[in-house]
Amino acid sequence: MMNFDNLFRCFILTQSSVRGWGNPFHLQEIFTYRREKIGKQKGNQNYINAQFRSPLANYLPHLVPSQVATAHFQLVLSRDHRFGIDSISIRICYAGTGDHGFSGRRLFTAVPLINQYPIGSILLENPYYGLRKPSDQSRSSLLYVTNLYIMGEVLVLETLMLLHWCQKMKLTSAILHGFSLGGHMTSLAFTKWPDLPSRQFYENKASQTFYDYLRERNRSIDSNKIVLNLIKDMMRLLMDEFTSLCNYSRSVQSNISNAIFIACTHDGYALRDGIPHMNDVWPGIHIRYIPHGHVNAFLFNQLGFHHTAAKMLQRQEPNVKLKKHLIISPIFVTTPKNS
Repeated sequence: MMNFDNLFRCFILTQSSVRGWGNPFHLQEIFTYRREKIGKQKGNQNYINAQFRSPLANYLPHLVPSQVATAHFQLVLSRDHRFGIDSISIRICYAGTGDHGFSGRRLFTAVPLINQYPIGSILLENPYYGLRKPSDQSRSSLLYVTNLYIMGEVLVLETLMLLHWCQKMKLTSAILHGFSLGGHMTSLAFTKWPDLPSRQFYENKASQTFYDYLRERNRSIDSNKIVLNLIKDMMRLLMDEFTSLCNYSRSVQSNISNAIFIACTHDGYALRDGIPHMNDVWPGIHIRYIPHGHVNAFLFNQLGFHHTAAKMLQRQEPNVKLKKHLIISPIFVTTPKNS
């Protein structure tokens, strides 16, 4: 058999690589692409970096900077997972304030979840953060207030695309998950699934209401005395309009029963007075209070977050197979001791 192979090669007249190695820079690009874009394997995990064009960049391109227009995410799966063939539960994880890149979320949440349960992760880069940060922006300091609202709508539309893509790639069932700012972005995205995208974010009464309000106040009050109050009033009006979940469509009831808020009783960043209770906004939502502040809850309650993510996933899909056994107990809405 080997002699026949040798004889056969004698009749092959063409040669390979007749012009040499090729452009060395092309070789470097291919090397980088294979390592960084296609995937890396480390330990028992496989990391896949990917990108796509953000839908809002097509709908309202003048609002979306070029760096923000490309959505970047990292997919964390088990090493032996056959992508597009095997089914696996997945969670889309949103970054908290100041969380640039993927390494923090990968270390604290994605790797433990894939090792313990296993649950895969999609780590979506926030607009204006990390790979999506405009060149003239310093760290996490957004240049304009409107950037925050654009960030929210960008993530909502990107989440819808990712959820549809997950279904095609057998990355199901899917859960949405985030801390701090990421938790709020999770809530915004949750309001739009499985409904079709709407333009509610832009078709609102904020601009007309605010400018009518300015005209009325300027007629009766000296403008030099009210500048600071006007700035505060504008910020309150815009934050209420664009971030209050009351102004967004409510998810279907079956989805709400599978969602949970984990709130801190000593949170120095979250308002408590003068705002609606979440059970009034989303009736039937599960709420759990933990005796922590905003920052130390992230640092010292990671195991609780992992367990809750897996528990809510199993409530949604009782037949899902998880390595780590979960005892599913009823979740009751509790009230913080200091309220």
